[in-house]
Amino acid sequence: MKKEEENQKVNEESEVIVLNDQNFDDIVLKSNDIWIVEFYAPWCSHCKKLKPEYEQAAKNLKGMVKLGMVDATVEKELAKRFEIKSYPQIKVFDYGLEKSDEKAVKYSGSRNVGNITEYGLNLAKNNNLIVG
Repeated sequence: MKKEEENQKVNEESEVIVLNDQNFDDIVLKSNDIWIVEFYAPWCSHCKKLKPEYEQAAKNLKGMVKLGMVDATVEKELAKRFEIKSYPQIKVFDYGLEKSDEKAVKYSGSRNVGNITEYGLNLAKNNNLIVG
């Protein structure tokens, strides 16, 4: 993992990367990695409920799929760019260097650790990142 990415983690125990207007394109769009990105608002009760589930999913998917989060109330340009109108909203950026805003897919599965982990594992398997 890149040193600047380590510095962007939510906290020392977390595998979730904090994304913002300045680092989003370099870290997400210009990487080969699969990214699942949550756009949230700190005051949102659904976002608060999702946080521990999302944190655990990030640990479960470590080394296969990266999870990031964007405070949409601060990073207004990113929220506008990805048409975030409700919270939390999760966008998926698949494997490879052909990522773009237009290719981002809205995650519509259940917002619990099991479903997010399974979704991420399926993405990794589909891209031959894991076997089994």
